[in-house]
Amino acid sequence: MVALNLFTEVSLIIIFAVVISMLIRFLKQPLIVGYILTGILVSPYFLDLVKSVESIEAFAKMGIAVLLFMTGLNLNPKIIKEVGKVAVITGLGQIIFTVIVAFSISKLLGFSTLTAIYIAVALSFSSTIIITKLLSDKGDTSTLYGKIAIGFLIVQDLVAILILIIISSFSSVSNLSSIATQKIGIGLALLAGVLLVSFFIIRPATKSIAKSQELLLLFSVGWAFALASAFNFFGFSIEI
Repeated sequence: MVALNLFTEVSLIIIFAVVISMLIRFLKQPLIVGYILTGILVSPYFLDLVKSVESIEAFAKMGIAVLLFMTGLNLNPKIIKEVGKVAVITGLGQIIFTVIVAFSISKLLGFSTLTAIYIAVALSFSSTIIITKLLSDKGDTSTLYGKIAIGFLIVQDLVAILILIIISSFSSVSNLSSIATQKIGIGLALLAGVLLVSFFIIRPATKSIAKSQELLLLFSVGWAFALASAFNFFGFSIEI
């Protein structure tokens, strides 16, 4: 019965997404707007269609992992070479300015230092998923402004990963400097391991795997979830 209820809820969510996306498409707006509206409408704050909260939340985390993986496919670090100075200066400048302003306002509103940091960090980053999806839908990823925007996002994402690694343990550890150093060390070790595996194992393997589109899709999704699970095992978020 639980499985049937979950199946019904997922079906309703998909049906809502189709209907709203068709309306959004008719209005000539990006489909991702329809996805966001669907989530709002079926949430407990509106129609309250979701009862199997834990199961749906698991699906949501899987969806986030897949979305971020797809986003990563469009974020080519080589773009930094073409628009490096502009991307780095504007990316870091915007982050620093927004963090300082948001942190100051949060403290004036009476939030604690830790909460103010979270708010400032959250407000300082653009939505990589939404922006890359919009650029991709419009076919502007290869234009100059598209490359600058993607380079801007790459810089932001690299800083965001570093910040997420540091603040993920702030609430439970008093010695912030030591835990931050430890987290950064583990994170860098994981990233180095990923690069080595990618270069010496994944790259040669994909030459034969790519002969089958179905196998390539399955392999890519499996690789994405394997990395998300590995980072989660060591105390990091799957978003990293």
